[in-house]
Amino acid sequence: MMSDNRVIGHETQATVNGTAVRAVPFTQAGEQLPRTWTFTNRNTGKPTTFTCMTGCIIDHSDNIARPTFAEDVWCQTPRENVTLPLNTNGHPEEFRVLGSEIRVMPFSATIAERLPHVTIEMIDDHYIEGLDPDGLATVIRTLAERLDSLKDRHAQLVQVRADYQRRQA
Repeated sequence: MMSDNRVIGHETQATVNGTAVRAVPFTQAGEQLPRTWTFTNRNTGKPTTFTCMTGCIIDHSDNIARPTFAEDVWCQTPRENVTLPLNTNGHPEEFRVLGSEIRVMPFSATIAERLPHVTIEMIDDHYIEGLDPDGLATVIRTLAERLDSLKDRHAQLVQVRADYQRRQA
């Protein structure tokens, strides 16, 4: 298990299954610095050193503790989930919508995944993956247009309801 001790400006040593590993370093302001650690590449048997991307929340202790396929090493940022009640079978059910995270898979066979990219969970287990900054901007523009349409629909609904209630009185 990794040490919980925060060390300012440099790394400390911790032990995972008898193996010395580096604990997470922090800046003076308490921000987490990217971790650098070494794993044994299961294909080559050789040690491979890797530095996490900024903001990585993955606990890599399993990768450190035993030989790992390089393509199984990745980093990701936290995802904030929001849910909405959707009716798919006659009853409303909460589904996650528009969750996103930044990922990097530095040893991926897919070249684009070797750089940080965004994955969006549009709705429970339905994803848009591998978005670079331009791709993410395209998704944002598309959703912004739909949001503008919903705002117009909201204004229309307010007017229609007011008209309806006035006629019912």
